[in-house]
Amino acid sequence: MQSRQYAVDAGNSRVKVGCFEAGNLVWVEVHPLDGYQALSLPPAASAALLSVSIPEAALADWLKSQGIPEPLVFTSQSPLGFASAYTSPETLGSDRKMLIRGAIERFPGQNRLIIGIGSCVTYDVVDRHDQHLGGDISPGMHMRWQAMHQQTARLPLVELPAEWPSYGTDTHTALQAGVVQGLAAELHGRIRQFQVILPDLTIILSGGDAHLFEKRMDNPIFAEPNLALYGLHALLK
Repeated sequence: MQSRQYAVDAGNSRVKVGCFEAGNLVWVEVHPLDGYQALSLPPAASAALLSVSIPEAALADWLKSQGIPEPLVFTSQSPLGFASAYTSPETLGSDRKMLIRGAIERFPGQNRLIIGIGSCVTYDVVDRHDQHLGGDISPGMHMRWQAMHQQTARLPLVELPAEWPSYGTDTHTALQAGVVQGLAAELHGRIRQFQVILPDLTIILSGGDAHLFEKRMDNPIFAEPNLALYGLHALLK
């Protein structure tokens, strides 16, 4: 128990719980936002959490009900834990901060481009001296489909196809191809542009939809789906 620690990341659609023992991530469980309380946790020495959906107090109370001491709650107002050139660091989302912190832990001493692909797509550049230079935010796949459906009178709401169409042969597949192929092209283009700004970039993909694009990138990519958990664990060390 003394070496066991938990990291809890509540995103927009799911809760991810990681268990660290002796500094190593030994298991991860993913639950829907309304299902995390069904998870029974063995005792642990400490825990850290962040949430962009569930109230932090509710997650902290759940952890304490599992016999875990007062959890460390990370919010957008918490100290960065790294240097940043962001002119409004208080508006840098807690989820982006944890991806950055996780990349610093997992890929030390490198120029890094951290791409989080989830509800939104975030890009953050961190140099080899752990200085966060800035980044981008753009809509994620499902947000793009929802926007086209909600902002027009007749376009249907579509979901991720089993196989990606190269182009559409009807409205349904045109919407699917437009989003998935368009996002893939955006990723390729932004990676090339960031490589001009900062050479020798280590490119790291994370987020719920990262696995869909991992094999479709031209550049060598490191996929780390648990990057935010490593960032949270770093707070406990």
